[in-house]
Amino acid sequence: MTKWILAVVLGTTAGLAHAVSVLNNPYGAIDLTGRAYAGHYFGDERDSEMYGSNTFLRFGLKGRSKIDDTLTAIGSYEGQLNVGDKSSPSTVPSIDTEKGSTVATRLAFGGISHADWGTLTFGRQNGAAVLVTGWTDVSLTDGYGNHGLGVGVDKFGTKRSSDVFKYAASYKQWGAEASYKLRTSQDTCADGTCTSVDGSGAAQQERAVDKDNSAWGVATVYRWTPAFNLGGSWNEGQQGAQPTARLWTLNARYDDKSWYLGAGYGQGQAWYKPGYDHDGYELALGYNFLNGVGLMSLWNRQVAKGSGALAGKNNGVETDTVDYLTLGANYKFNRRLSVAAEYRLNGKQVDSFAAVKDPVTGQKVDAADDYQIAARYDF
Repeated sequence: MTKWILAVVLGTTAGLAHAVSVLNNPYGAIDLTGRAYAGHYFGDERDSEMYGSNTFLRFGLKGRSKIDDTLTAIGSYEGQLNVGDKSSPSTVPSIDTEKGSTVATRLAFGGISHADWGTLTFGRQNGAAVLVTGWTDVSLTDGYGNHGLGVGVDKFGTKRSSDVFKYAASYKQWGAEASYKLRTSQDTCADGTCTSVDGSGAAQQERAVDKDNSAWGVATVYRWTPAFNLGGSWNEGQQGAQPTARLWTLNARYDDKSWYLGAGYGQGQAWYKPGYDHDGYELALGYNFLNGVGLMSLWNRQVAKGSGALAGKNNGVETDTVDYLTLGANYKFNRRLSVAAEYRLNGKQVDSFAAVKDPVTGQKVDAADDYQIAARYDF
């Protein structure tokens, strides 16, 4: 059980399968992980959702040291040096603290693992939901995929978030995780624009300080066969004076090392934004050939609906806030170096709550298609 849990917990760092061992003895180990990624988005510079450079260096350390016959101390760090003018997708409202930082800390956590009782960690790490929502986060290039369900970086402790406690355990075919994000001084709302309605019905901006933005989540997986897994997650996040944000997902994965299929459905209340509910869909289908060529296609869709006074004129209105299909291919020269190209057919319309805006005129437009080419080296 311990080996499976450690693989899940420490596997959140980049390039786990390609880690370089710095120290390895009976009492502990330290591995160096990293990724050099050079990518570029092509499309319409005014109408495409993503356009320009997407280049970064990811680097990390993961370690474990033996405490006694049953306890192991573990720790992990992962940072990213961002280069170029990468634009951020506007599909999922987020207060992503990593955006706009030249050097961003993606992960930094430590904890203990017990041979029989599981692993407890604390710090900046993935929330419990990633145990199953990550099954559709498998794009061949960086930036596409995992937008439909509503999970995101710094989004109520679902993906990478700071101040998170997480417990992971496994028993036979079952695996489970539970996470709790402590209250911080960041904005309480997913998109950083908390508003409330006063007695006159007018919207007022809320201050983030001293508002409760704690969150918790649980996820479970059943490994039906080595290739086929089923799972689900439940998440709740506080938004100050706003209604509690809730999201549940159902997920499935099939992976026989040649064929890959991942699917997820999610439903959120006040999760997309206060006053909005949503349904999310994600699907991934891929195939790996023996000659190093791989194919992958992703479908992501999110349908949001205004459902209260906070939605204002959008109350009762429904739009697609995410709607795209990607077609990608890559070639692996070896287990470290690969090149990839991925094309996105973007169906997001001008009337979307999250419509693309022309950077020159500021007007909302129908999203144009875009594509990315990239080279990647894992070490």
